[in-house]
Amino acid sequence: MTKTLPISWHFAQAGAMSAALASKLSISWFKLFVLSMLAYIFFKKDISIEFTMGAQSHRVGEQAEVSPARVEENTKMSILPAVFHENEEVAAKPVAEIKSAKPKWKDRTANTFSNLTFVLSPDYAERKGIDPAIAEEKIAVCKDYVARFAPVAIEEMRQFGIPASITLAQGLLESNAGDSRLSVESNNHFGIKCRTKCRGCTCRNYTDDSVFDMFRVFDTPWQSFREHSKLLNSARYRHLQRLDVADYKAWAHGLKKAGYATDKRYAEKVIKIIEELRLYRYDQQA
Repeated sequence: MTKTLPISWHFAQAGAMSAALASKLSISWFKLFVLSMLAYIFFKKDISIEFTMGAQSHRVGEQAEVSPARVEENTKMSILPAVFHENEEVAAKPVAEIKSAKPKWKDRTANTFSNLTFVLSPDYAERKGIDPAIAEEKIAVCKDYVARFAPVAIEEMRQFGIPASITLAQGLLESNAGDSRLSVESNNHFGIKCRTKCRGCTCRNYTDDSVFDMFRVFDTPWQSFREHSKLLNSARYRHLQRLDVADYKAWAHGLKKAGYATDKRYAEKVIKIIEELRLYRYDQQA
């Protein structure tokens, strides 16, 4: 005889099964949700890392591409001439620090020539069978000197009426393009001697001169340029102010006639330097 269970029991069993199924499904959905979140976080992290690395790689590549230009620009800026004003205490860098990169001659052959040798005599190297590279090195030293001090010479020209070409040519000749002992040790680029009454001046004698020849010592090359301007505006040279600022030949002969130097070819040398290095172009900026 089959026992018939009441309908309420069936409903209870169905409810229990539904509850168990619902519990299992809830756990499964929870696990699925957790796994999904972990997967999302993992992949999101990968994407972020990849993006960051890619961006960094791009920046490094961009920097590598731009750096040479920036270095070149900085290099140019480091050797650009600076105009030295009257109240500035910053000294010009020694010309030796800004010379063009040229070979250093182990046999010291280049040292036997003045920096002005191949400017004053352009065909000297060819006539004497001298390595052209030596001539190029010496001429480069002169050009570096001009590049360094041209703005100073132009400023002095505007204030004192002295042709910039004359100032530069005399500076080159008197200081051997900044390499003479007097210019290196005393910042004296024009062979300026001490006056009889020189209050506050520092003077120095050199063994290759007379013991009675005392030369001015300057703190900066600019001071030497300014003293040169004052000297050429003194009574001895003041008549040169009547000359045209563009007439460098008349100025060169006028300096020689007034006794600036004892060298009989002084005027010719100054003119040759001006013409070979085209220094006359600076006179146009008066």
